[in-house]
Amino acid sequence: MARRGENIYKRKDGRWEGRYIKGRTPEGKIRYGYVYDRFFKKLRKKLLYYKALYANQSLRADSFEGTLKEWLNQWFKELESEPIKLATQASYQYKLEHYVIPYLGNKKLAQLNQEDIQLLIKQLKQRKLSISSIRLVLQIFKRSLREAVDLTWLKNLFDSLRLPKVARNKVAALPKKEQKKVEHSLLEKKVELPVMIALNTGMRIGEICALKWEDIDFSTKEIAVKRTLQRIPIKGGSCKTKVIEGSVKSESSLRVIPINPTLFALLKKAAIAKNSPYVIGRKQHYIEPRTLSYQFKKFMKNMELSNIHFHQLRHTFATRLLEIGADVATVSALLGHRSAKMTLDIYVDSTIEQRKKWINALSK
Repeated sequence: MARRGENIYKRKDGRWEGRYIKGRTPEGKIRYGYVYDRFFKKLRKKLLYYKALYANQSLRADSFEGTLKEWLNQWFKELESEPIKLATQASYQYKLEHYVIPYLGNKKLAQLNQEDIQLLIKQLKQRKLSISSIRLVLQIFKRSLREAVDLTWLKNLFDSLRLPKVARNKVAALPKKEQKKVEHSLLEKKVELPVMIALNTGMRIGEICALKWEDIDFSTKEIAVKRTLQRIPIKGGSCKTKVIEGSVKSESSLRVIPINPTLFALLKKAAIAKNSPYVIGRKQHYIEPRTLSYQFKKFMKNMELSNIHFHQLRHTFATRLLEIGADVATVSALLGHRSAKMTLDIYVDSTIEQRKKWINALSK
């Protein structure tokens, strides 16, 4: 169903879609932008905003006359109408506002060059930003400029760029001796249930915090990983961040994990005394990842293992599986990785040990 003369359509998923002209390609072909909303009036308001915005930009001109900051602020507005997660939008905006705009924001978009990007890398290194974080900032920055490049208003500044190399760190799993020590000291502690879930399922901290009793099927002994809790930056208001419950990290993260007997007994016991829809929640509320991380650090400090962080429990789960001969494809699926290659890259040391074991078995 379409609204005549307004380029507004009703989609099969129930949302309204609006279309507006963003500009033309060098060949003269019209480039369209799209906005979405569940409510027609809200969609129409968004569409009128973008039509006016682009009408004022003289999009048939040879360049964008504004600054990089003006371009990025316009891009942030457009992100709000794209079908991407709120947490992703917030992450993009936070990184560009904190790591790009302070250095390059006042420069004219059309005057931006590769030397500027190379200098930006140097400045971010001086701020002690990790190499992987710098590369992520550049990846988002490149995405924000994609349309300007497509319209030939800007050259691709990221071709032949000298990017800092990421040093691959070895995954630190708990040694078996330390794992046993931790498990034996968990009884009746605040972190007993989340730690045992992590050690027996490999779930991420946000996934554990978002896990609800409705996600556990005690008849089939399975956990459905559907959502995650995370704290994201927000603009305006008295708070700088807020906790949101959203979908899992990626499509591959949407998975079903079998429950082993050790964890099954613990979950059955916890289910009897539950007072929250969240498995590790209390008083009808969730426990956020930041709080759980703090509680775990405090517990580990008392164990005199203060250099261990919660994410290492996920690595420990994967390493133990590989040590007993689990195939990489199975471990990859349980962790929610995009591919078995990703699992191999992360757990190369563990898989090397397995390869040695089987190679040596040939000579027996």
